[in-house]
Amino acid sequence: MKPDGGRVGRLRGKSGPAKLAAGRCGAFWLKSIRAWRLTLDWTVLLYLVVPALWVAGGMYLDLLRHPPDWIGRVPMQMPIVVLAIIMVRGRLRTFAEYGDGLFLRSNGGWVKGMTMAGLCYTLVARMAVSGAGAGLLLPLLSHATGWGFGAGAALALAAGLMGFVWAVIRDAAERRWHGLRRVLAVYGLRAAFVAAWIPAAAWGMRGDEPIAAAAAFALLAAICAWVGWRRAGLTGAFAHELEAERQAYADNVGWVLMDTEQASRPPAGRRPWVLRNSRPLLKRRDEAARVAELWLRAMLREAGTMRLLLQFAALGIVAIWLSPLWLAAIAWLGMCALLILWFNGLWGKWETERYMGLYDWRKELRSEGREIGRSLLLRPIALAWCAILGLHAGWMYGGLWWLAVVLLPAVGYPLLSRMNRTATDMFFARRAGRSRQDTEAPT
Repeated sequence: MKPDGGRVGRLRGKSGPAKLAAGRCGAFWLKSIRAWRLTLDWTVLLYLVVPALWVAGGMYLDLLRHPPDWIGRVPMQMPIVVLAIIMVRGRLRTFAEYGDGLFLRSNGGWVKGMTMAGLCYTLVARMAVSGAGAGLLLPLLSHATGWGFGAGAALALAAGLMGFVWAVIRDAAERRWHGLRRVLAVYGLRAAFVAAWIPAAAWGMRGDEPIAAAAAFALLAAICAWVGWRRAGLTGAFAHELEAERQAYADNVGWVLMDTEQASRPPAGRRPWVLRNSRPLLKRRDEAARVAELWLRAMLREAGTMRLLLQFAALGIVAIWLSPLWLAAIAWLGMCALLILWFNGLWGKWETERYMGLYDWRKELRSEGREIGRSLLLRPIALAWCAILGLHAGWMYGGLWWLAVVLLPAVGYPLLSRMNRTATDMFFARRAGRSRQDTEAPT
């Protein structure tokens, strides 16, 4: 008998792996809810969440009662596509904790039991998500698809099984590869899953060959049982399970606790994916340019910040294209101002980091470097918005208005420099005023 077998055996008499996994599952969701309560207090729920749910529910009921014409033209594959995209977002959960490495992981029965409990939880969660998605989509698209309740339930059940298979395969891919290879493998497998699932599910939902569809459904269920059985007997995946649990918690509360260690995401690789060499980015080599280059490198290597920046740029393109020209011009000014304000906040956070705080830079050097750094990220996005605004004008009016695609970025370039310089003066004056108040304050 192993040295820790007696202790695990005594625990087995009081509880089992399923009960332990259920307790950890409840603790996980309770911890996530408490994290969200930091933002969703009663005032937010009363004035934002409840009205938003009321309006969204009213719009949904109105679409059900008075379906517009475009709903009838939606392709039949649309519910399948949406469910597939939702399903390939899931991951396998085992509810492993760091303390398990003391003695619990030395007992194969407990490890297998915890893994089986995690597999059951993953399957039930995928079924619940697919059922909720199908329950919201299919009533709206019943005119386009022609599916009844039975067909919708079959699609939801098949999508849930597909999501379970995907979770196990994703778990295997993340165990095998690391760094950039892991990211490419997960996204590649995700695209392959969706590409294979859409035509297969569309063929099964036609109803022409019910026996073949039932056989395909049975095959999918058999694949679920096989991959689950193979994963339950796997050992030596403790480190990966701990990382998966941390990632799952970060997915739940990452937006609320993005600046804390609890929701931080460790780098996927040992080396940065961008700017791996030390080659200078700017031709200017004065002190301010070097400081700005340090900040730019830090921002480009921050995946979360770059993701938000690209999303904001994409939303800006959509807002400019869908708005009238006069409103789009005003929106361009407002979005540029928001970018400047956001970049200024990122700079302030960066220069107060533990390592960067060791540098005693002059105030003038900080201000000049901040201005250069903001312009390096502001100009590409803002000038792209100018080009989209000119393209919108040419698309609407034609003729000489197509010249706006070139003229608006040419006009916007010096305007951006002026806005950035004005922001620098404002931020510098504000900081100087705060320093003067702190100096004159009585002690």
